[in-house]
Amino acid sequence: MTKEKIETPKIEENKTEKPSGSFIEQLQFLEVLNNYIDKKASEKISMAPKDPYESDITCDINTALSKSQGEFPHIGFNKENPYFKNKYSDLDSIVKATRPILCKNGLSVTQQAILSSNGTTVLRTRLRHNSGQWIETRARILPVKSDAQSYASALTYMKRYSYMALLNITTSDDISDDDAETIMYDTRNVKAKGVALNTKYNPKEQIGETITIEQLNEIEYELAEYDDIAEMVLEGLKIQSMADMPKDKFMPAIQRIRSIKNAREGRG
Repeated sequence: MTKEKIETPKIEENKTEKPSGSFIEQLQFLEVLNNYIDKKASEKISMAPKDPYESDITCDINTALSKSQGEFPHIGFNKENPYFKNKYSDLDSIVKATRPILCKNGLSVTQQAILSSNGTTVLRTRLRHNSGQWIETRARILPVKSDAQSYASALTYMKRYSYMALLNITTSDDISDDDAETIMYDTRNVKAKGVALNTKYNPKEQIGETITIEQLNEIEYELAEYDDIAEMVLEGLKIQSMADMPKDKFMPAIQRIRSIKNAREGRG
């Protein structure tokens, strides 16, 4: 009897089927899609402001600010600049007039002088809401001299204007435009005392020809602590007050003031 050899089929361990081509293509497509999504997400993050001027959500603070602005009282002038002879509202009176309304609507204001990475000082005025939402404005502090008094003066000046700008506050005297023109006319005639240029002042003819309040504020800021330069400007233009400066003389005056200050400070 012949013994027949029986072959046992070989069984390969851990044998798996090779995926079909369509499945591999799907995996490759998903990988490309994921890479595209990651790229777009990173681009969106990089485009977002690193140091925003407001919180991500502002709906509550917007409502509270709107209500507050509708309740702010009239803020009149309470101070007078002895040199420039113009009236204004100081920061203390503005804060006292607005703080109760802000508190009533869950709002508060903070002002911080921050030293930036390039060495400049920036005033951050932030309006905060009890929901955690906030908005802010920023302004550089540029004292005319490198001493404590000039820094304090520039800081106080900028705090007042930043506070007003953030809350959209205006101040005014309790007189009409016609009354203001009459007062201006009488004042200039009394002060002129025979100076031909000023005694001939006609407010109706001069309307729109003198500098704006914003330009006047800039002149005042440039001339802080420089009374002698201000006197030269008044004498050179033959005017009694900076508010009388003609518009076409504003830029030459600013440039001349700055050149004198730079020469004194050794800035060339």
